[in-house]
Amino acid sequence: MGEYEKHIRMAREKLKAVRNAFKKGQHTVVGDLATKVVEQLVEADAARENTHFGTHLERHQFSGDRYPKEINSAMKKVWFAYGDLGYDGVNGGRAKRAIENLDKVLKYFENKFGEQIEE
Repeated sequence: MGEYEKHIRMAREKLKAVRNAFKKGQHTVVGDLATKVVEQLVEADAARENTHFGTHLERHQFSGDRYPKEINSAMKKVWFAYGDLGYDGVNGGRAKRAIENLDKVLKYFENKFGEQIEE
């Protein structure tokens, strides 16, 4: 399995988990898992060019250089939800906003990759 396919498989697995967690009201893990989905999508995109990241900073710089402003904004909102929900996980409204922003990112990458990510 190539690196692209590996990251897509991991994104799909984490996407299922974040949807299930949100449905069950497990808000503390929504931010964690949504962040991991976004990271795997960025990693999949980079893998198509044989690029690999050693740090979070490299991934963020790659994203900032590559993706439209509105997608970067949605990704940042997901990434910030990681801390917000990790420390204040009872906030169902915050978890919902994280999912909404994740959906924007997901749609962008599905169009970019020409394939469905969510099964």
